[in-house]
Amino acid sequence: MRGRTAVETIDVLLIENETSGTSRVARLLGTPPDALAVRLELVDVTRAGRLREALGLLDRRREFDVALLDLNLPDASGPVALVRLQTAAPHLPIVVLAPRGDDRQALSAIRQGAQDWVPKEELNPSLLTRTIRHAIGRKRVEVELRKQIRRLEKARSRTQRQAVESRTRARELDTVNQELDEFIYVASHDLKEPLRGIKAHCELFAEDYEHCIDAAGTDRLRAIMTMCSRLETQIADLLTYYRIGQIRPLATPIDLQEVVDGQLAAFRAMHDKRKSTVRVKGPLPKVSGHPVLLGMVFGNLISNGLKYNRSERPTVEIGSVADQPCVFYVRDNGIGIDRRHHEEIFTIFRRLHGRKEFEGSGAGLTIVRKIIRSYGGRIWLESEPGRGTTFFFLLPPATVEPTKPPHWMSIDAKKADRPTANRQSRGRSRD
Repeated sequence: MRGRTAVETIDVLLIENETSGTSRVARLLGTPPDALAVRLELVDVTRAGRLREALGLLDRRREFDVALLDLNLPDASGPVALVRLQTAAPHLPIVVLAPRGDDRQALSAIRQGAQDWVPKEELNPSLLTRTIRHAIGRKRVEVELRKQIRRLEKARSRTQRQAVESRTRARELDTVNQELDEFIYVASHDLKEPLRGIKAHCELFAEDYEHCIDAAGTDRLRAIMTMCSRLETQIADLLTYYRIGQIRPLATPIDLQEVVDGQLAAFRAMHDKRKSTVRVKGPLPKVSGHPVLLGMVFGNLISNGLKYNRSERPTVEIGSVADQPCVFYVRDNGIGIDRRHHEEIFTIFRRLHGRKEFEGSGAGLTIVRKIIRSYGGRIWLESEPGRGTTFFFLLPPATVEPTKPPHWMSIDAKKADRPTANRQSRGRSRD
């Protein structure tokens, strides 16, 4: 179909076994249809009396909008002619001109890919006009659908290749993670052993040679023991931080009230010593998670609220936001945090105060944020110096999907640290 201008021209390839000088089909194509039919403003008809002649026209790269094919050609039978014509011009819509009463041959042509068929003896301008228009339209839709199918097939093949590559990389990553997990676990324990040994021998040295060293020497030994303890704590914190990143989020429904009650019991001695108060406001809802990990979250936040506190009666309040039941808060009346440090405090081992002023390794809040992020949540705070701090964090609601705890939780529960050097290991005793 030549460009859509004011007068639209349709190029028709008419292939028919017509011995007379003038083709009836060609005459019909030149007859204006009635007012109810879709008008063909201009038709350019090219006739071919044999299939060989039509193929020659197509081979010379002559483009047509539609082909009208007579099934009774002198040099090819109907099915053969249709197949050869489709092979020569795959995108050319074909309308079969079938003899009246030969429905079987016409339907066979449709199954082979012809767009339509019309009885040659019953043709009229309106019928022929509509048939050509519909054939061109259906062929365009068919061609576009085939293009889309090819694009989808390519996309599916590409997706399948990517899926195979992803599974391969996932297996490789699992292997690397497992090896890294084993390395971290072994390395941490290998590092802890000499530290414990150094600390134990310093203790024994101080006891055995206390009469030979002065106060300055004793202080230095104690400093060595303190640094050993601090480094051992940092190694343990690093191992905890690493392991949290290796486990998948757990979806076991847990009673958060029980988790918090367990943490309050653990801090009871500190409450009695500092006359502090930790209260839970209202019942806490159930959430998805594991009590060990969420216990670490509340434990660290409660500990920080009591530790970084100069009040005569340190107070920590735990609750959930009224209109957002899965958003929790831990509020204290402590020293507060300047706004410019609100993000900095989540950096591992980053401390804002000296160790003599406030004890701790500086890893607690880093571990807290990593646990919360592993559940797809987030943590933020509101605080000003001297006005206390409120930590807010989002946890997933309770689900019914059961999941197993990470393997290291059960492993570490069974493994106890080996004893450090003691008096009996020295092979002698003191009176």
